[in-house]
Amino acid sequence: MSEKLKFVDLSSMYHLTDGLTLKVSRCAEVLDSSLVELNKIKSIPSSIVKWNQRGMNPALFPSLPIDGRLIIEVTQTYSVDTGKIFYACTVINKKDETQSAPIVFFIMRSLALDIPIRLEIPLRALLKGGRSLSGTYSVYLHGLFANNGEEFVYYGITKRGWNKRFMEHVTASTRDQSKRLFPRKLGDLIAARAAELNNISDSRPKLSGIITVLCAVGLSEDQAMDTEEYLVDKYSLSSKHGKGLNMIPGGYEGLRSLHKLSIQTGPDSIDTESREELLDRYLHEHPRIGVPNPGVAEKWNDPGYAEAVICGRENRLTADQVREIRYLSALGYPTDKIQEKVGAIDNGQVQRVLNQRTYSRIH
Repeated sequence: MSEKLKFVDLSSMYHLTDGLTLKVSRCAEVLDSSLVELNKIKSIPSSIVKWNQRGMNPALFPSLPIDGRLIIEVTQTYSVDTGKIFYACTVINKKDETQSAPIVFFIMRSLALDIPIRLEIPLRALLKGGRSLSGTYSVYLHGLFANNGEEFVYYGITKRGWNKRFMEHVTASTRDQSKRLFPRKLGDLIAARAAELNNISDSRPKLSGIITVLCAVGLSEDQAMDTEEYLVDKYSLSSKHGKGLNMIPGGYEGLRSLHKLSIQTGPDSIDTESREELLDRYLHEHPRIGVPNPGVAEKWNDPGYAEAVICGRENRLTADQVREIRYLSALGYPTDKIQEKVGAIDNGQVQRVLNQRTYSRIH
């Protein structure tokens, strides 16, 4: 099968869609066929494969001959009338999109809840030429859509398959004892939708759709933790964002916040859900803290506490180092000189500060 595919890396596709109801081999075939035709018109697929082979440096991503964004929709549809599954692939040039990196949408439907489900994966992650994804981390977003227009967001990282983690959320959502925001909200939305399908009156908002976005794949632990830290703080930390379902800060700051509550973490605590499960256990043992605003989330709004947590871990920059990096950059110092002067680990650590990907809470 893989020998027949010109552009699609079948092993990467299996890795990133593990656990879904998709028939991966057939989806790979229709996707590859569309990419072959696209390549005849615009050499976008072959350009990305060559970029993958050259090491996938984000700064050197090829300039693509297209306005807007390339979106490729792969659809798996089940026909009730014939009992057969149909596959289709559509290439769309979305000219009003601000994002430029091509992306693949896998369009599915939940038969049990009769709602649409969409998985978004960067095209480059599915093409040949890149490194193996085995043993690497993914940063993902789950978006839950309700029929009243509300949208809830949750970010996470995992090394062992994002969909396995999602199914654990679904399982946890059926258990009343879980105090974690994501499975509780998911459980409420699913229960209300199930009631609606069974013509049972339920005034709660109903689940109307799910979108999962693989924001970044093939990352090292540090890359994943830094990315999650930025995304959770900006979009989904429940103490800051009304529709956010992350209960603790992302990245290493999340681990540090658990330590502040005397919650012991270990090497298996990197995955977001593992960290939140530790917090869940703590909340059960300390029920007076309450679900919406556990002590750590409240403290996180205090700039002094945030600064102490962010800069309290070994190999993390101090608050003064962060401020010096910004000062030296404003004076025109190059990254390597800034690294040398402040004693940063490497140029990447400096660059992430300047790009406001990390330490954004330090002023």
